[in-house]
Amino acid sequence: MQLGLTARAAAAVAARAHEAGVDGWLLRIAVVAGGCNGLTYELFFVAEAGPEDTVVEAAGLRLVVDAASARLLDGTEIDLPRPESFRFQNPRARKSCSCGASFEL
Repeated sequence: MQLGLTARAAAAVAARAHEAGVDGWLLRIAVVAGGCNGLTYELFFVAEAGPEDTVVEAAGLRLVVDAASARLLDGTEIDLPRPESFRFQNPRARKSCSCGASFEL
């Protein structure tokens, strides 16, 4: 599985982990139902990966993805063009909302 973070997105994730006191944790990236296009991205920190998860190294960080989300996220790059929100460049998305937070297959 290929999943990437730009340098500025990785720096923001590391800073947020430090602020939350979870340095060394993994960043879980999941696709869930919701948003204006039917699917949205969810990001949160976890202490460890589950038995069915895939762990990916990107920009010096460890990312964890569940099996169902992995199929939908393969090839995605995460950026942080504005300090308040991440933007996902997902090659599998047929349509995305203007903020880049939700998509349609």
